[in-house]
Amino acid sequence: MPWIAKLRTMAGRALPFLKLAPHVDRQVVFRLRPVRNALVEWDVNADGEALLRIPLRENRVSRVLRIIAPVPSSRSIQLDEVGTFVWGLCDGSNTVEGIVQKTCLQYKMNRREVELSVTAYLQMLAERNLIGFYEKARASK
Repeated sequence: MPWIAKLRTMAGRALPFLKLAPHVDRQVVFRLRPVRNALVEWDVNADGEALLRIPLRENRVSRVLRIIAPVPSSRSIQLDEVGTFVWGLCDGSNTVEGIVQKTCLQYKMNRREVELSVTAYLQMLAERNLIGFYEKARASK
């Protein structure tokens, strides 16, 4: 291990922002199964686009802000057609690999292009806590 990586690892224990991100294997990512957050409500409109309603956290700060000014109890996000298609497949039964394959077939796009866009989209959904990932347990022999 190079000395700079050792230094960052040691410093990362005290300063988390210096910690190196773990290397994630591509095959492992493609075996993961995205699942929607149960708190997110959604429905599809006539145009085939999904509207997600995310409830906001209820804490002391939000209660004080509601006294001062009207604050909505939820936040809404409108997804486009492709986003709605991918969102519908995030039910826990499809792997990331399966979502990429189905998106390639549905929209007749290049596989590499779909891989990049779908993985970036799923990463963005995960960062916003709209989806989570799990790996199906393998049967032991």
